[in-house]
Amino acid sequence: MKEHNGRQGLIVFLRILVVLVIIALLTVLVTIFLGLMGRKNKDDSSVDNQDIINTEDLATSLDAVATPEEPVANGDAAGIEPDSWMSDKRLLNPVSTDATIHLPQADMAAFDAIIKASEENSVSASDGEEEEGGSAWDSVTLDLNSVEGSINYSSPGDPVKTQKMVSTYMVLIDIDSDTIVAERGADTVISPASMTKILTVVTARDFIDETTLEDKFTITPEIADYWRVNDCSAVGFLPGDEVTVRDLLYGTILPSGADAAIGLAEYCCGSEEKFVEEMNRKARELGLSENAHFTNPVGVYNDDLHCTVTDIAKVLNVAIQDDLLRDVLSARTYVTSTTYEELDMPDGIEVSNWFLRRIEDKEMDGQVIAAKTGFVKQSGSCAASYYEADNGKRYICVTGNSFSSWRCIYDHLSIYRSLTD
Repeated sequence: MKEHNGRQGLIVFLRILVVLVIIALLTVLVTIFLGLMGRKNKDDSSVDNQDIINTEDLATSLDAVATPEEPVANGDAAGIEPDSWMSDKRLLNPVSTDATIHLPQADMAAFDAIIKASEENSVSASDGEEEEGGSAWDSVTLDLNSVEGSINYSSPGDPVKTQKMVSTYMVLIDIDSDTIVAERGADTVISPASMTKILTVVTARDFIDETTLEDKFTITPEIADYWRVNDCSAVGFLPGDEVTVRDLLYGTILPSGADAAIGLAEYCCGSEEKFVEEMNRKARELGLSENAHFTNPVGVYNDDLHCTVTDIAKVLNVAIQDDLLRDVLSARTYVTSTTYEELDMPDGIEVSNWFLRRIEDKEMDGQVIAAKTGFVKQSGSCAASYYEADNGKRYICVTGNSFSSWRCIYDHLSIYRSLTD
């Protein structure tokens, strides 16, 4: 009996031992398995993280290549002093894209017969302006009534309509994206004529502000006679007149007054020569092309006074960002502080921005806010304007070498109607 019980106890012990061995083996196997899985997960995690880092680096690199940097204030400037009035202004450095419309050159020779035939009919006004009315000019028109909607890169419509633009040179810039929408000879060196006066007031802004607008300046006989000697437009100041700096600013832009521009130059720098030095310094500061050079603040023709229509667009862009200059460039009319009882002008001389007065009633999906015209024989009729579309987009257009001031206005009208969103 005892032997039987002893044998039975041994069997139970062996069974327990086998179970313990199996449990131990299972524990070892599970531990090994979990260790292997943990290492694999760690390796996989490292690989995944590395992939993410590489992907992010690649995306960053691609973005840097594919997306141009956002324009920043003074980002393209040659160097602007921190305390300058321009320190917070954004400078244009417009670039062409695949969507830029490059228009063929206009053949001004095609209009020679019309120009010659109209010489007896056209009535000239100051700054190359002509009175509206029937003449041979009207036989060359832009077919504006047939322009419907937007003629742009994605929906070109009839290209003949755009090619009817008369101006030989043109640039249209989207100033929010800093891109050229359309151009025709935009980098050709031209005479800017009285568009020069935009740079004149931008340069003068270094020396004046709202506190000096009522300062007085005395018109000299040389200043009063400048427009006669150089055959250009004038406000009509007389020798001995004490005019305000405000008069000089508005007189420089609205009637394109040579007397006002020379007076402004002498007020700021003491002489026209020193002011011209400041104009060329300002041109470099604004990052204008190497072809931009100025010899007088009026725009009187000189072989060494030249720039491009893109240069003028850059100058206008800075001007419209300044409250004072924007007010001057956007004013329709202005009455000077000088009064002339004997000339039936007891309230002062009333001057007008001819371009703005003539385009404001034309149908557009927006409004021309600011503008400056110009004319000398070597440049033809030219103009620079700033346009705000009803959808909030903003554009600057500069044209050169139209055969008529009216055609110049129609070119801007057609450009804004046809080539903007």
